[in-house]
Amino acid sequence: MTSKALRKCRFVITAASLSGNQQFWMMQLIGWGGLAVVTFLSLTLWYNTLEWSYVLHTILQSVLGLVLSLPLRRAYLAIWQRPIFWRICMSLFAVAVVSFIWTILRMYAFVWITAEDYIWTEFGGWYFSSFLVYLCWSALYYGIKYYNQAQHEQSRRLATLDRARQEQLRRQGAEAEAREAQLGMLRYQLNPHFLFNTLNAISALVKFNESEKAHQMITQLGQFLRYSLDNDPALMITLEQEVEALMLYLDIMQTRFGDRLTLEFDIEERARQA
Repeated sequence: MTSKALRKCRFVITAASLSGNQQFWMMQLIGWGGLAVVTFLSLTLWYNTLEWSYVLHTILQSVLGLVLSLPLRRAYLAIWQRPIFWRICMSLFAVAVVSFIWTILRMYAFVWITAEDYIWTEFGGWYFSSFLVYLCWSALYYGIKYYNQAQHEQSRRLATLDRARQEQLRRQGAEAEAREAQLGMLRYQLNPHFLFNTLNAISALVKFNESEKAHQMITQLGQFLRYSLDNDPALMITLEQEVEALMLYLDIMQTRFGDRLTLEFDIEERARQA
């Protein structure tokens, strides 16, 4: 996976990249605020006239629900690493306890604010709605937490793959440099042998009074050595330039071996500029 893909993935999970507390409180305010609005529209306005006591109770019960969800979160964090079956059982138990406490508190608040005490006969309905709210809250909490964990694992895997790719590229670069160094060492090892053999050939030509050939070989050797000094073997050159360099070497060999060395080139004109 490329670095570009990794950056894209990190951009997609920007919401998850918020700190855990920031994301939690953002969802808390949205969730409990939304519950207050839904309760106001579906129950407060439906069953009662628009009296501030009922509106106040709607707001207060959402605040109480938010506060009671905090120890529920701490309980879920404490059992997060436990086996899934044990975690489900403990979560349901915690939901039942917190729902019971919330039901008692919001019913007492309703009686205290509105002075209506007949509602205790409806405890079962209030408790059922409380249990349902915290059950949904728990499902959302676990769902978001699992999603964030999956995104974190994906981001971590992508980062690991990116580091492995960068390491592979560095290793390939090091191997290429090592091969280039080996080729350079071989080149420097071959040049002295070539120079030694050429000088021996010139010495032999002088010994046998073939001064014209000796002079020709000295000129060719000088041209070849100048080309070797003036051109970096690592640079890209055209095929025509490569053939010219090869001819400088082969001209020396041709002078040394005479008719025993026959050269023939078959190169298309279009290929010369490749």
